Amino acid sequence: MRVRPFLGLVFEGGQYSGDVEGWVARAREEMAILLARRLIDTGLLDKVVFVTDRPSLADRAASIAGVDTSVKADEPAASFHFGRRLAQVIGEHDAAGFVYMSGGSGLLMDAAELADFIREAQGGPGIVANNVYSADMFGAANSRVVLSADLPAADNGVPMAVHMAGVPAYGLPPTTGNTFDIDTPPDLLVLSDVIPILAPYAQCVRDAIAVGPVERAIGVLPNARAALARDLAEIALFGRVSPATVADLNSRTTCRLRVYSEERGMRAFGRDKPGMARSLIGRMIQARGPEAFFADLAWCSDAAFIDTRVLFAHMGARLSQEERFCSDLFLWENVRNGDAVRLVQAALDAQIPVMLGGHSLVSGAVRALAACTGRRGVI
Repeated sequence: MRVRPFLGLVFEGGQYSGDVEGWVARAREEMAILLARRLIDTGLLDKVVFVTDRPSLADRAASIAGVDTSVKADEPAASFHFGRRLAQVIGEHDAAGFVYMSGGSGLLMDAAELADFIREAQGGPGIVANNVYSADMFGAANSRVVLSADLPAADNGVPMAVHMAGVPAYGLPPTTGNTFDIDTPPDLLVLSDVIPILAPYAQCVRDAIAVGPVERAIGVLPNARAALARDLAEIALFGRVSPATVADLNSRTTCRLRVYSEERGMRAFGRDKPGMARSLIGRMIQARGPEAFFADLAWCSDAAFIDTRVLFAHMGARLSQEERFCSDLFLWENVRNGDAVRLVQAALDAQIPVMLGGHSLVSGAVRALAACTGRRGVI
């Protein structure tokens, strides 16, 4: 009797039009190819399926020497639906179970942690994810329990959708490795900064990052990192900040943290549309003006890490992905929304280093920076 396989699934693709989007995409492609190799190297998977809509990336994945990789090249489409594509791939390979990882995830997971994730998925009764509310990786020993749910259009919401269908959902213990997913330019900047210490096997990714338009943002990062390493520095974290991130920073640094967490699970719950989110920080910025807000922030903080996606959703700013990415790099001249432009300019002009980004900035990215400080202690 034929044994149904346990798969490793790597999804990487999507359309892009802007220069900054293209730079992020090329760096993620290097990560995804490396991830496929590392998944095979665990020896725990029957096959890796690399899913992409980019023919050149499909060719690279298919040519990995010694790797049994099945490549699925999608036709380019404006309305890609992750849940339907996941079900299709599982069905085509008649997979008994699987682990899924986005192409930008897992780079800072060492070999042991990567293998532990696969074993957790293979041994659990339901679905296991790095973050049940907003996942970048998940897996299940029984594919049918996942396919029984009404799967969403984006990967982040799959574990919660499966749980809502009555299936147990389990979160992995949060680590620097499994919380750091590369979605935005600041994630790439931090990744490049920590690769020599945390992922020396990923120099190819660092080379791809080095060619980006990072002149303005790269000046902020060293000062923010230095603040994290300084005794009793006041560090502000705003946005989708988890208790696990706060606990991790407390264990790794001697900083005092000023944290305001809001709109966790924003994407999974469909609140990332303009005007859907409610942000107290966003309301303060609107009431005081961004210049006065950052002056107040500098009065009580030495550095700040801000998840701007919550702010943009609250403000009703309909930014394209290229515009969001440009805002992360302080390239405000490429952003059309006036409120967003003022916010970005005021952040760069602030008297303290202010890093702007998405969810991962106030999760895996800041944790990765803290892991490289060499400090320990709780304040």
